Amino acid sequence: MKINKTLMIITIIIGLACLTFGNNITIARTKSDLITINEILQKQENVTINEWSLHARERLENVTSIEDAKAYQSKLKKVFPNGDWVETKTHQSWQAKMVVPSSNQTEESIIITTSLTTNAVQSYIIYEVRGKKLEDKEMKRLDMEISKKIPDIFRGEPTIFSCIKGEFSDKMDETLPYKVNHLLDVFQAKEVEALEEDDFISTTAYTPLFEERIDNSEKEMNVQIGLRTQDMGGKTTFVVGTPIITIEY
Repeated sequence: MKINKTLMIITIIIGLACLTFGNNITIARTKSDLITINEILQKQENVTINEWSLHARERLENVTSIEDAKAYQSKLKKVFPNGDWVETKTHQSWQAKMVVPSSNQTEESIIITTSLTTNAVQSYIIYEVRGKKLEDKEMKRLDMEISKKIPDIFRGEPTIFSCIKGEFSDKMDETLPYKVNHLLDVFQAKEVEALEEDDFISTTAYTPLFEERIDNSEKEMNVQIGLRTQDMGGKTTFVVGTPIITIEY
């Protein structure tokens, strides 16, 4: 009886440990990189967030013609019946773009593009959503909506690019290298390479905080930070993106 009780206790402990470990994994994976960037920047007293964007992209391996692309488009029309599609075609490519109806202050679109200039036709499905500054609670709600749409749009696991753009307050009158090092510190990032000019700095780094990543030669990277000073004594704008920046800065 004592042995059976001991085995039962051990089984319960292992079960609880597995459940807890599994829940931790779920929590980590349901928190997107966009949310992580937003949460970190919201805690900084010297920065203001002006704009954010999410860009998801997947290559369509079995879509090798315009007819295949239009068949994929037809499936999406059933999922998003209220969207208006606009098709454009040149001697180089065919593209269909739909603006996703949205009730909040965001811009969403789905793009199917097929290249006609290479020997092997390449097709991509792209989902883009962008907006202005959102409070943390609102951003999380929007993030859940995006997470639900992605499986309906893509066949597999798309590469997701998350970016947030903002500016430093006038109170932070430090040099660009100081400011970029400040952002590297708050994102726990180690610099891989950098480009520095008088009024501009772009740095590529790696941080354990983000899931998305790419390989640059033999160096792994998953975050880019760009800073620019508008003019002498003017404001400094910044962009933080993972795994790379996809918006203009």
